[in-house]
Amino acid sequence: MRTVKLTLGFVGTRYEGWQGQRKKPSASSGLPTTVQEILEKFLSKILKEKTAVTGSSRTDSGVHALGLVAHFRTRNPLPDLRIKEALNFYLPRDIVVFSAKTVPGGFHARFSAKSKLYRYDIRVGPTRPLFESPFVLWHPRRLDLRLMKRAARFFIGRHDFSAFHDQGDKLRNHEREVRRLSVRKSGSLVRIEIEADGFLRHMVRVIVGTLLEAGRKRLAPESIPQILLSKDRAKAGPTAKPHGLTLVRVNYRF
Repeated sequence: MRTVKLTLGFVGTRYEGWQGQRKKPSASSGLPTTVQEILEKFLSKILKEKTAVTGSSRTDSGVHALGLVAHFRTRNPLPDLRIKEALNFYLPRDIVVFSAKTVPGGFHARFSAKSKLYRYDIRVGPTRPLFESPFVLWHPRRLDLRLMKRAARFFIGRHDFSAFHDQGDKLRNHEREVRRLSVRKSGSLVRIEIEADGFLRHMVRVIVGTLLEAGRKRLAPESIPQILLSKDRAKAGPTAKPHGLTLVRVNYRF
């Protein structure tokens, strides 16, 4: 058996996410398909064996990816390049495999990850974007970048992020280390980038929603430490919409 690492990207608009919540997916159910389901379907066809794929992140419905990592194990000797080429032949146009590489057997797409980098794009202006609309959040009014940057600083470091995640998350440990959180503006585009050793469900989107509240002058940046300490989801900002969010990169120890 060998372990193969895949790096892939996808436009998440018509997918339920990388891994959905349904126990029995059905093409006739009318529900969106997951990226994982599609990848497993075509890998099993290419390798001529049932193939389970494990991903580095469970992205939300509508969230995009440029660098999601996955792995699978196979007995098939098909070369890495042929696996990549065959997958890109069969996959729909909104899913692309950038690389396929045989790696040491101890590699795990999720547990070997050292950190993950997400970005969230916001287009500010009176006219809603057209071609960009699946990839950016439209905000028609001015945002105070100074306040957003000030608020962002309070998230850096290791904290309990209970106030900044979906309450349906069953994880017991809500501590995560945010290593970088930047807010930058280029023309009418505001880009938020956040890197951490891991993320809770909806954590990035709630942090973005809270930064937006600061930019709208509805929330004082200096209130962030108290919100973190409160562990109360009701005190943080709303959950930002998914379509402005992209998983950019997953970093590994080896």
